Amino acid sequence: MAILKSHFFSLFPLLLLLLHFPTVSFAQTLFVFGDGLYDAGNKQFLSQNRVDASFSPYGVTVGQATGRWSDGSIVPDYLANFMGIPRISPILQTTADFSHGANFAIADASVLGSPPETMTLSQQVRKFLENKNKWTNQTRSEAIYLIYIGSDDYLNYAKNNPSPSDGQKQAFVDQVITTLKAEIKVVYGSGGRKFAFQNLAPLGCLPAVKQASGNVQECVKLPSEMAALHNKKLLQLLVELSRELSGFQYSFYDFFSSIQNRVIKSKTYTFETGIAACCGTGSINGSDCSAKNVCAKPEEYIFFDGKHLTQEANLQVGHLMWGADPEVIGPNNIRELMVLPLDITVILADIHKAMAAMRRRQSKIESLYDIKKMESEMENHWLYQVDKASSFMI
Repeated sequence: MAILKSHFFSLFPLLLLLLHFPTVSFAQTLFVFGDGLYDAGNKQFLSQNRVDASFSPYGVTVGQATGRWSDGSIVPDYLANFMGIPRISPILQTTADFSHGANFAIADASVLGSPPETMTLSQQVRKFLENKNKWTNQTRSEAIYLIYIGSDDYLNYAKNNPSPSDGQKQAFVDQVITTLKAEIKVVYGSGGRKFAFQNLAPLGCLPAVKQASGNVQECVKLPSEMAALHNKKLLQLLVELSRELSGFQYSFYDFFSSIQNRVIKSKTYTFETGIAACCGTGSINGSDCSAKNVCAKPEEYIFFDGKHLTQEANLQVGHLMWGADPEVIGPNNIRELMVLPLDITVILADIHKAMAAMRRRQSKIESLYDIKKMESEMENHWLYQVDKASSFMI
């Protein structure tokens, strides 16, 4: 008993070390980049034309339109709530409080090209750089950078190239990924370390896309195929960056499978339908959402309009991104990403120092307990938290 007691107190400094790493922090800042799925109202401040999301029936579930392309809350709203911070305001709302981050996402955004009345990913990142002094270096390094973009790139490509060769498809995906990589590196260069990616949905299953194809019974092949190619390349890119950039950490959510499962088995996930949108006209309400053609119960639908999710679907996505297991999101969910130490090498060095001190003080205990094995197991645990990306599969 005395030996066990002595052994416990010899471990006490190590336990304190693990509980009080100076590099461990809880992210209290969220930066959002993307398209209409994440737009918290930027479109209404940029466009000279009517922005549908600023009018009813958008926002119908929460009582008012807010510029969000849903009947209520969107994924970044829920993630901010789970993080314990206020909802993140659109960067173009100049009077807003940006103490906990900013939302740069805007409807119709793309990675490539220069569509009107929106901001490409490059322009969003440039806007972030213009405003980065609103936050300290430490705040930017501890923040979560949430990204969902690329849908419009592939929808437009599929529309303009109905029968591309495999080589042409891959070449276009490579263009998108190359630009993504460059912009991620720009954010990293400005202090960003923790990136959360929602991969692309099966784009051929969107009501707007199916309705336009004339076959509402089946998802359109090419847009979904392009999204799948993108998602595979995106994951490869993130693994590559985690090895190339010191301190780069990420979360990768398989949104593609989540939506596909809900479209096919909607009632399993509490929805009445995964085919038709709640609001719109046409055989599956795929276009022209207005107050005249909105459903009575948006919570029974996955899609609010032809391209965007209902509040209920956004809530489910938010929960999965926040706390799901590696079958859905990896190598870390956002809850884990939020508290990961910024520099794992500091942790390993401190563990080695603590173990060395233990060995010097407890030579007798070493004969009874395999300290080296313990050290190896602890080191492997921390390395696993950082490097398990290489074994993570969609």
